Amino acid sequence: MTDLEINTYINDSSFDTNLRKRILEWSKEPSFVNFLNNNKNKILKKLRTAQETEDKRDVGIELYVAFIFATSNCEVVYEPNLPIQKNPDFKISFDNLYFFCEVKRLRNWIDEILDEEMYKKCGDIICEKAIQSVPNEINIIYIRKGGMAPDYGDLDSGFEKLVNWMEEKPEEFSKKIKKFKIKSIEEFKTYWGQVTAVIIPMRKDGKFIPTIWNNPNAAKPLPDILKLKIYEAIQKPFRYD
Repeated sequence: MTDLEINTYINDSSFDTNLRKRILEWSKEPSFVNFLNNNKNKILKKLRTAQETEDKRDVGIELYVAFIFATSNCEVVYEPNLPIQKNPDFKISFDNLYFFCEVKRLRNWIDEILDEEMYKKCGDIICEKAIQSVPNEINIIYIRKGGMAPDYGDLDSGFEKLVNWMEEKPEEFSKKIKKFKIKSIEEFKTYWGQVTAVIIPMRKDGKFIPTIWNNPNAAKPLPDILKLKIYEAIQKPFRYD
């Protein structure tokens, strides 16, 4: 049973109805209930701090990621305490292997990605999330979209243009990354090399399909056993009607 304090909070009339439906549906699974109860204080603090509905839905995506992995026989640690500047959102373990996961919810995919500056938005995501990657470990960025989703080739193209921008206009690129407190292009390359893969919904044959985009510049590749487990987890639907 879900902790009484969490249950009372999400059943308040002011709480987002759609998010409540998701959490209650996910809470039919004992493994997710255990996650909620074990992280009650963190979750309640995040939800109470999130002022707007969209802010709360950002937290909801983190809970969804916890749900899909907890119900895939994985151990899910929320905001693991590590000796780095900012902890990642999750440490997810399976069969003596593990990876760290950062979650990003894009509220408007069309405006933020599918435009002429797409590769620059890719750079924003990398800078924002890669700086929270754990050195010498497997790090994955999970992106959830709103609106449309790109084709797999769109993302490849976006990162290719990002590399070209970095190489052809290093001064302009350096100014951008300094906004994220990244001191140099070399430091950016180090952070980007620490990102093993990006999980993202892709458009294929008119349908949205969760996909793993493997970073060709990753220092640590994704082992097949983890790749299979991730594919299993990300097939679980977010919406319940």
